[in-house]
Amino acid sequence: MPRQQSPLSIEYVLLGFIDQHPIHGYDLFKKISQFDAISLVWHIKQSQLYALLDRLEEEGLISSSMIQGESHPNRKEYSLTSVGAQTFYAWRSSPVEHGREIRLELLAKVFFALQASPDEVIELFESQKEKCFEWLQESQNSLLTLTEAQMYERIVFQYRIAQIEATIQWLEQARKQVGMNPMTVLSKSFPTANSNSKWETT
Repeated sequence: MPRQQSPLSIEYVLLGFIDQHPIHGYDLFKKISQFDAISLVWHIKQSQLYALLDRLEEEGLISSSMIQGESHPNRKEYSLTSVGAQTFYAWRSSPVEHGREIRLELLAKVFFALQASPDEVIELFESQKEKCFEWLQESQNSLLTLTEAQMYERIVFQYRIAQIEATIQWLEQARKQVGMNPMTVLSKSFPTANSNSKWETT
């Protein structure tokens, strides 16, 4: 299974793009270079990409075959294995575990889930909302334990609670939007734009 990175595990994004169709390494590099969840955070080099692909292949998540070309050199084409598909689908359908992961990792999951079906993304929104309610309960309970003298701590938890409530509201609105457009088809090119509590923001 791909190792976890912060704030977003790029290996899962690679699996997601390879899941769309078999792809050459250079074409994959162009795709992730246009993917804001990656390009705005990391500047991955082609050599790094091929190293990641080699590791994913060693782990049995992808396979490669050499494609002969008439007008270009032979190139490797990468495909998802059954294990890779299961790994990717499990990641795509699971909520993020920390509030700081909403902005990048959850939105990446939403992108790929929308390509599968509206039902997939609605289920993701619902599971993420359940997770948010867990964070909300934890923060509210922590706030109740604080005294009036602990003013700073109270302000911090009030901020976290407000952020979680805003995220829940956004999830509900997004779910309704997807539900009202059940035939939504998302382009496979990602759009570009020139404490102990698990709720943490960047």
